[in-house]
Amino acid sequence: MSVKDRLQVGVNGVLRPFGVQLVRGFSTDPLISPFLPARQTIKRATAAGLSVGDYLDNYSSEPGATADTVSAMLAASGLSEAGAVGKVLEIGPGSGRYTSRVIMALRPQTYDVYETAPDWVRYLRGEFPELTFHPADGHTLASTGSSTVDLVHAHKLLCYIPFVTAVCYLDEMARVVRPGGTAAFDLITDDCMDSQMTKTWLAEPSRGAIYSVAPRDWVLQFMAQRDLELTGSHFVPLSGGRTELLVFTRR
Repeated sequence: MSVKDRLQVGVNGVLRPFGVQLVRGFSTDPLISPFLPARQTIKRATAAGLSVGDYLDNYSSEPGATADTVSAMLAASGLSEAGAVGKVLEIGPGSGRYTSRVIMALRPQTYDVYETAPDWVRYLRGEFPELTFHPADGHTLASTGSSTVDLVHAHKLLCYIPFVTAVCYLDEMARVVRPGGTAAFDLITDDCMDSQMTKTWLAEPSRGAIYSVAPRDWVLQFMAQRDLELTGSHFVPLSGGRTELLVFTRR
């Protein structure tokens, strides 16, 4: 262990009772690297002559994937009429590529977000001054009241985090959505694991290592126990495979 590492361990030992720790400013950890840094991403999008959203579509999925995902989500939700939605909540909006399309389609009265990345929060504040930001702890929606949200959604987030953390978010989404409202999110379910995706992961194990796979039937049962009924699903392209968008309505 280097002197720097020993120092970090010692400082973190002092800070641990306060729930705080030091981390490196840059990490090559494959579990962290999929969440792209804002400055670098914006710079590359500009150099490519693309919006940040279009750049990310090309980088991690395929052109038009974001628009298709939002269209599928809204079609399954029944929340397609602009101005008829009171509150939307998005978990992990990142670049805002889904945010912008949902705002354009629904014109909600309020749009709340939970984002853990400070660099993307700064970017979002500049691009979307109408957003309401809440403190994000990475597993709850603590600032949002129960049964208060018309649409709560998350995209390209739950497939990257540990499944137990994803389950915490699913429980919270079920809590905050109102009766008749919609909860939507994408996961890598077992239905996503077709032969091509399996071949890709076997050929390049590092690709699969950054993802978390969820048991589809278990997720449906978990949501049903919280009065959420599946009303639609849609496969979404992902680098090295695909995710499944699941759309639920609260009974």
